[in-house]
Amino acid sequence: MFTATFSTLDNILDHLQVTRESFTVTLLWSFAVFLATVFAWTIADVTLEPRVKRWQHVCWWLLTGFIGFSATFISYFLNLYNDFVGILGLSALLCAAILPCYKEKINEKLFVGMMAALIANVSTFMLCGTTDAYLGAKLGLFASGTPYNIPNILLFIGIKVVVYTVIYILYRSLLRKRVLAVLQMAGGELRPYLIAPGVSVVGFYLINYITNQLEVFPTHKWFFPLYLTLCVIMVVEYIQIFNSVQLTAEKMRSEKEKERIGAELNVATQIQADMLPSIFPAFPGRKDFDIHASMNPAKEVGGDFYDFFMIDDDHIALVIADVSGKGVPAALFMVIAKTLIKNHAQLGEYSPAKVLIQANEQLCEGNEAELFVTVWLAIIQLSTGKGVAANAGHEHPALRHVNGQFELVKYRHSPAVATMEGMLFKEHEFQLQPGDTLFVYTDGVPEATNSRNELFGEERMLTALNRVPGAPPSELLKNVKAAVAEFVGEAPQFDDMTMLGFAYFGTEGNKDV
Repeated sequence: MFTATFSTLDNILDHLQVTRESFTVTLLWSFAVFLATVFAWTIADVTLEPRVKRWQHVCWWLLTGFIGFSATFISYFLNLYNDFVGILGLSALLCAAILPCYKEKINEKLFVGMMAALIANVSTFMLCGTTDAYLGAKLGLFASGTPYNIPNILLFIGIKVVVYTVIYILYRSLLRKRVLAVLQMAGGELRPYLIAPGVSVVGFYLINYITNQLEVFPTHKWFFPLYLTLCVIMVVEYIQIFNSVQLTAEKMRSEKEKERIGAELNVATQIQADMLPSIFPAFPGRKDFDIHASMNPAKEVGGDFYDFFMIDDDHIALVIADVSGKGVPAALFMVIAKTLIKNHAQLGEYSPAKVLIQANEQLCEGNEAELFVTVWLAIIQLSTGKGVAANAGHEHPALRHVNGQFELVKYRHSPAVATMEGMLFKEHEFQLQPGDTLFVYTDGVPEATNSRNELFGEERMLTALNRVPGAPPSELLKNVKAAVAEFVGEAPQFDDMTMLGFAYFGTEGNKDV
């Protein structure tokens, strides 16, 4: 049987004018070349995530492997030096075979395919080819004039198996995680990075084809320095590609993170704004007072807050406060402080000092960030204009009596809320007459700073208020805000700016402040 088979093969070879030895050399060389593709497949397979069942995967690889090996054999049978068609075709086949078998995006699969092909190429020419040349020369396995003989090819195949196995182990244990991390960071956006490795694959085999035509084989004196230079260039290129992918991915991730944070902060800004009374007139059915307030945070969210609410039909509470710090931590503390103050006041507590005592005790619990809040809290009886205020480290309020000018009402403050457990707060009684107006604010108003590092100050604030002292609260706030904006100019806003105006129109009044 075997004799008949060999006889038939000899007849075919005689017909093709090919010797059995040259046929065997071509067959072995095709197998040696095909080993590089098998090695590249293993690199790709351990990097990408399969999308089909394992048996389908194996069948697909066997089919494409058979096609690849057949194409290689036919290519080399026609021309033993035809590396450009044989090996480059296998690289293209590798990329094509990867596409239906794995879950990643097309750009990711093409990138991994080209990367695996270049790893195989660099390994082949840097380690297999040079080792084959030196070891083959030592053992006298090279025939004169050409390296393509059976002993040399068998040695080459053996060296390839050893080298590929070692490099596969090194890749899987040392480089695979880095490649996966880069792919994950890139998020499939690898199209700009496909050109360089694609050109490298084509260029590598063009140079190999030319050197074969010039008979620059592994035994040639220029073989090692030439391929060493090429391989070093490709290694450096891939290092640069990976670094570029990583930097670009990190930049994209940073931009996406900024967008995400920005979107979340926008939501937080809206939530914070919704927590503050913002519909004016706030009490359209009431004719005994008018009220208006505004808050402009320095960042997306702020630590300032204001509030006003009816305790009962005859008592209104006014609150303005400033949490230490800026941004999200201050905003969270602000939410808690505002909620506690309002809850305690609405329980029917008409003493601002007692409200702050209760809020202080709760805010001090678990306050590891050591935040505190300055608060001005007043409760006014609308039928009489009598008011009681507690000032916990806050700015001095400004008061305008009917037909008068705005002036600061200065008295000794209590410490800020949440600075220490067991704090007591002092109260200050005052009397509003019909036509009187209160203006309270946070330090963002007097401490607004221009480009010359000058503060807006309390005097400029009073001047802005007194330009039209009898204006309704909404106009008063607009006048102060416009004066601050004119003073600050192009300088950035460093602090939250919050204001509240309250005009009293009751008919009963007994005492001045």
